[in-house]
Amino acid sequence: MKEDISNNYDVCNAHKLKIMQLIIYTLFYPMMALLSLIITVFALLAVNWWAPLLADDQANLPRWLKWFQPFDSSLDEGWKGGYLDPSWGATPFKRYLARVYWLYRNPAYGFDYWLFGLPFEAAEWRVIRYIETPTLVLFIAIGNGFNVYYHGRLGMLKLGWKAWNYWQGYGWRETPWGPVWRVPLCFTLSPFKRRTSA
Repeated sequence: MKEDISNNYDVCNAHKLKIMQLIIYTLFYPMMALLSLIITVFALLAVNWWAPLLADDQANLPRWLKWFQPFDSSLDEGWKGGYLDPSWGATPFKRYLARVYWLYRNPAYGFDYWLFGLPFEAAEWRVIRYIETPTLVLFIAIGNGFNVYYHGRLGMLKLGWKAWNYWQGYGWRETPWGPVWRVPLCFTLSPFKRRTSA
């Protein structure tokens, strides 16, 4: 009986701690999103055009520039992953341009993952709302952070931490997105990426 009370007390405290984490991260989210934006602007203006010159044979930036590189790919993902024509990898100059493109497509993404990202444990996240149709995707979830993903006729909105990228429509993926179980910070607002019926 005493052990049951102790276990209930521990569960209650753990639940309170998770709620406090959610509140704290939610309150600090605007500041983190602003810092992310400042770092992104710095990367766009002062780093992305020259950093690919320092990439190693595996198309990765040196350790001291690691956070400017996307956490989930090398700089050659643009032409190797089908985002660009494979001919962009044919010559050193075209490969350099493709790497610059990849950094501009994903500027300072490592900061959002490593510095501002949160550990991800699927059991801690709860999907509040999920809709996916040809004209609308809506995903709202909470865990130790929050995630709102909207892609519809008004454009695209991503707020919070990208738990959406772990969601498979019926449950959470079983492998980490990136090198470890983390969700990067996100803040995207685009009226141009609309989802409309064909």
